[in-house]
Amino acid sequence: MAVSQTSSSSGGEAPVGHPRGLSTLFFTEMWERFSFYGMRAIFVPFMGMAIGEGGLGYNESQSGSVLALYMSAVYMMALPGGWVADKYLGQKRAVMVGGLIIMLGHILLAIPANASFFAGLACLVIGTGFLKPNVSSMVGQLYAKGDPRRDGGFSIFYMGINIGAFASPIVCGWLARNDGFKEFLGGLGISPHYSWHIAFGAAAVGMAIGLTQFWVGRQNLAGVGEPPKDLSERERANNRKILFAIIGALVLFPTILALIDAYAFTLTKEVISNIFGVLLLSVFILTFVMLYARAQTEKEKKGILAMIALAIGCIAFFALFEQAAGVMNAFADKRTETVAFGNPFPAEWFQSVNSVFIMLLSPLFAWLFTWVIQKKLAFNDIRKFAVALVFMALAFVVMLPAAGATGVSPWYLVGFYFFSTVAELFLSPVGLSSMSKLAPPSAAGLVMGVWFLSTSNGDWLAGKAHAMTGEISDTSLFEIVIIGGLVVAALMFAAGWYFTHKVPLESLHQGQDVEVGSDGSLAVAASQSTQVTGNGIAGFATSVALWPVSLTDPQLGLAICAILGPSVIFLGLKGYNECKAGGKPLPGGGRTPEVGGLNFTLITLPITLGAVAYALVKVL
Repeated sequence: MAVSQTSSSSGGEAPVGHPRGLSTLFFTEMWERFSFYGMRAIFVPFMGMAIGEGGLGYNESQSGSVLALYMSAVYMMALPGGWVADKYLGQKRAVMVGGLIIMLGHILLAIPANASFFAGLACLVIGTGFLKPNVSSMVGQLYAKGDPRRDGGFSIFYMGINIGAFASPIVCGWLARNDGFKEFLGGLGISPHYSWHIAFGAAAVGMAIGLTQFWVGRQNLAGVGEPPKDLSERERANNRKILFAIIGALVLFPTILALIDAYAFTLTKEVISNIFGVLLLSVFILTFVMLYARAQTEKEKKGILAMIALAIGCIAFFALFEQAAGVMNAFADKRTETVAFGNPFPAEWFQSVNSVFIMLLSPLFAWLFTWVIQKKLAFNDIRKFAVALVFMALAFVVMLPAAGATGVSPWYLVGFYFFSTVAELFLSPVGLSSMSKLAPPSAAGLVMGVWFLSTSNGDWLAGKAHAMTGEISDTSLFEIVIIGGLVVAALMFAAGWYFTHKVPLESLHQGQDVEVGSDGSLAVAASQSTQVTGNGIAGFATSVALWPVSLTDPQLGLAICAILGPSVIFLGLKGYNECKAGGKPLPGGGRTPEVGGLNFTLITLPITLGAVAYALVKVL
C-alpha cells in the first residue's frame, strides 16, 4: 500500500511519510518494553535464586504465586490507567507519569531489600497501567480516520515493541549472570551478588532514556493525547465518583489483606494470589452476565455469546503463552544446556527468541491474512483463536521429549518459541479488534476491559502453572497443558463452525472498532497488505539485533548471522520495492523511492555485513 503524503493532525511529516510524533512514540514504547521484558526475563530466576547468591530463595509455589499476581495485575491496571487518562490527565501526561513510576519501580528493585522488591513491583504495576494503553492510543490519534498510512504506522510501532523485547533479555541477562561482570564488581569492592539488582537498574536506565526522548519530542505530539475539555458539571461529578471508587478499590484491597494478616490468620503469598485470582474470575463472569442482561436485541445477545467464545480462547491462550515467563524461563535456567559453540550464554537470552520470530514472521502473516481475504475463505476470528491454541499445544508437544531431563539441547526451547510465536500471530493482532466489532454500541467502552480481564485471567493461570512445578513433574504439567489447550481449541472450532454456517460472525458486527490493541499489535493482521517501509524497517531492526550477540559471543553471532542473514536481505530488498511503490510518480513511468524508507533498506545490508565482519575478525 502506498504511503500518502497528506498531512496529519500532529502537524509535519517524518521522512518516511508518517507523522513526526510516530518516532517519539516508537522510541518511548521501545524503551518501556526494554524495561518490562528485561525485568520479566530475570524475575523468576531471581526469586528462585538462593539468598546467599543474591536472590530471594523462593520455592516454585511462592515464585509462581508472585508471578501470577504481578502479571495479571499489570494488565488489570491498564483499565483504570486508561480511564484516568481519558477523563483527567490526557494520554500525554499519563505516559510521563507512568514512565516515572516505572522508573521508580526498577530503582526500588535495584535496592537489595525484600520490602523494596515488593514496593518496586507495585510501582511497575501502577506505572505500566498508566503508560502502556495510552502510548498505544496516541499512535491512533496521529492519523485521521481513513488515513491509508494508519496500519503502516502501527506496523512500525509494533517493531519498536519487538526491538525492546529482543534487546532487554540479552542486556539484563548478561548483567545478572556474566562471570566477567561479577569479577568486575568484585574488583570495585561491590558484592558480585548485586549483579541481579544492577540488571534491574539497567531496566530503569532504559525507561529513563525513553522518558527523556519523549520529553524532548513532545512538540511533535501537539494536539495529541491532550486532557479532555468542555466537560459538563454532570460529567465532572460522575467522573469524580468513578475516580474515588477506583482509588477506594486500590486502597481497600491491600488494607483488607493487611487487617486479615494482622488480626485473623497469616496470609501467605499463595493465599493472596489465590484471592486475587478469585476476584479476577468473579469480575470476568459478572461482566459478561451484565452485558448479556443488558443486550437489547437478539443480534446483540448472539454477539455477546461470540465475545464469550473469544474471551475463553484468550484466557486459554495466555495461560499457555505466558508460561514463557515462568515455566519455560525456569526450564531454561535449570534444565537447558546454555552453551553454544563452546561458549556459555545466560538462560534469559531465550526470552529474546520470540521477538526474533515475530520480526521474521510478521510479513508472512500479513501476506497470509491478505490471501485469505482475497480468496474469501471461511476463516473468521474464532477459528483463528482455535488455530492459535493448536499451535500453542504443539509448542508443548515439542518440549515433551525434554521433560524431566537435564542438560537439554537449546533447540527444544527454540522450537517452543517458534510455535508459540506462530500462535501469537494468529490471535493477538485480531483479538481486541474482533471483540470491539461484536460489542453492543451501549457497551463499546467495556471492550478494552473485557480484553484485559481475559488477558489477566490467562496470565494468572500461567503463573499458577509455574507454582505447580514443585509438586508435579514436567511431563505431567506439559501433558495437562497440551490436553487442556486442545480441548479448548476443539470448543473454539465448534464455535467457529456455528458462527460461520449458522450465524455468520460478520453479521453480528455492530460497526464500531477500537483505535488500537492493548500492545500495539493490531496492525500486523489488520492491514490488507504489508505496509510501505514495513519490511524495510523489519529488516533494519533484525540487522541491528544481530550486533549484541556478535559483540558478546562472536561464534554464536556468526551462526545467527548465517541463519538470519538471508531473511534480513530479503526483508531489506522487499522494503526497497515497497518504497518505490510509495514515492511520487515519474514522468516516464514508475515512482521515486520514499526517502526515509529507502534509508532503512539501504543501511540494512551494511549493518548486517558489519556484524558478520566483526564476528569473523574476532573468531579468526
